[in-house]
Amino acid sequence: MKLPARTGPIGRSARLGWAVVVLVTLASIVDARGSARFRNPHILSEPSAWLLHVVALTMFVLLVGALAGALGRQPIVRRTQGLAVSCLGALVLVAAVIGQLGEGSVWGFPLADLVWTFDVLVLVEQLLAFVIAFALGTPGCELGVWPELIARARGVPAARMIGLACVVGLDALDRWEATRSARAR
Repeated sequence: MKLPARTGPIGRSARLGWAVVVLVTLASIVDARGSARFRNPHILSEPSAWLLHVVALTMFVLLVGALAGALGRQPIVRRTQGLAVSCLGALVLVAAVIGQLGEGSVWGFPLADLVWTFDVLVLVEQLLAFVIAFALGTPGCELGVWPELIARARGVPAARMIGLACVVGLDALDRWEATRSARAR
């Protein structure tokens, strides 16, 4: 079954709930110390920090793919994602080398600051995506809100996101809610 044109109340509530989860996560790493807490090597032993980094990287790759797909043709998506990951990897390498040469340690300034900034930016993007998806009733993955806004700005109908993995399962929830709503009618 294809996704509905707009989400129902359950789908919108789920998006609002995920926005709260993202906001709480963001609040847990953003405080008066900024990225300084991430500079402590102890953070490298925290499973929750590693989970955050993996989720942030995954969401970044999916976001790059969604934007590339909205702005260009489908074949460019994988190349753009690969280029984005390569550039991010190069930034990490440069930051690690600078840290090793300048401070005598790979982890610390500037690598820890880069990782913290990356996590914060991805969390802010996710928070905005969930809030806008809630407000507009955008079905499917929350990242689909950006291609929809791009399409609206261009004055064209939004294309369905092909191959966009929805990490939190909102696409499945939308299909279930649409089926449930159709049976109720």
